[in-house]
Amino acid sequence: MKAIFLCAALSAGILLASCSKKQEIPEMTYIPETKAKHTWYYFSDGSYRTTAKPQYAPTAVPKPWTEAVRISSAVLEDSDGTGSPRGFATVNRSGILVFKGSDIQLCADTEIFTGRTAGNLVFAQGVPFFSVYKSTFFNERSNVHQIKHPFLVQFNPTQNVMYPIINVENLGLSDESEITDFLFDGQYWTCSVKKSDAQRVTFSYITFQAKEDISLITPYTAQKMLHVSDADMESFRNAKKPLAFSKAPERLRELLRTIPEDVHFSVDVYTAGGHSPRTYIRAKNQNAETEELTARALLSDTWLCCLFSDGTLYLNGALYERHILNGGKTLGIKLPKLPADFVYGDFVISGTMLYASWEETSFYETKRSGFISVDLDKTLYK
Repeated sequence: MKAIFLCAALSAGILLASCSKKQEIPEMTYIPETKAKHTWYYFSDGSYRTTAKPQYAPTAVPKPWTEAVRISSAVLEDSDGTGSPRGFATVNRSGILVFKGSDIQLCADTEIFTGRTAGNLVFAQGVPFFSVYKSTFFNERSNVHQIKHPFLVQFNPTQNVMYPIINVENLGLSDESEITDFLFDGQYWTCSVKKSDAQRVTFSYITFQAKEDISLITPYTAQKMLHVSDADMESFRNAKKPLAFSKAPERLRELLRTIPEDVHFSVDVYTAGGHSPRTYIRAKNQNAETEELTARALLSDTWLCCLFSDGTLYLNGALYERHILNGGKTLGIKLPKLPADFVYGDFVISGTMLYASWEETSFYETKRSGFISVDLDKTLYK
């Protein structure tokens, strides 16, 4: 499901100034309005282009987030000690963005991405995978029999190519079924299945496990190499259910400890080279429908970073081949302010380059979208 929600974007001043004077408030660094330290990009015509500011990008027709060209998920590979870890991002309806230091490459694939919603990037056995599905509501021909009906796609970062490894039929599902969401915990893939026909739409749930290295599976061998079993709605909801922030990783709780207790937020926590993220919520009442900030957090071996939708970023540790920042204390960073109705979303840090998605949103629709690159070496390592 979409993880970017339009919310009341609190400024860094609100997040920090309302803290108790007894608390140690992180040093705040503002990214200056200079192209020497950051660059804006927007998506257009199957590629990306630079722009002076997001609001200067050409206007875009509003589309449901499942149909819009936008960064739908982003992950960072684990460090193997041989070079700067690469970041990957699915660009819905387009392809995969590969970030390696200051190098950016968009690997497009019209056959896989055209007409399909892509996202849910995860790692298994050190290899990135993502899922695709067709929306029966927005695709008139989605009920027509498909020769190729992919679900799980492997991305080969060495050759920059992608290919389906599991089709819907490999899991014992009918041609009218689509796996619209899943959670991978490192061993089991728990999936939500939507089946549409002329009369109605129904949901069911399955779980499967690979009997061997999943990167070796193909649609021709998948049925024999997967153990598939039925699941239920409760098991899927429990796998996706947000947890209280008090149960979040200790490193993250320490990173965000100076945010006032009356500020409510939810944070999706990713681990470099890891599986599906886990969501944590901090609110007085976990069931209360209170307006909250949304954030992404990324845990790496030597650093931890959390980016809120308004551009407030917290960072602790040492970036690739650099010394520890701020004497080991948490550093606050304020990314360039976005216009009204724009939000920041998924991000990665490759080397000392930060890449964060942005998009213009209105309820469930997306208009303009793109990403920003920030040179943290020039910004923080002065």
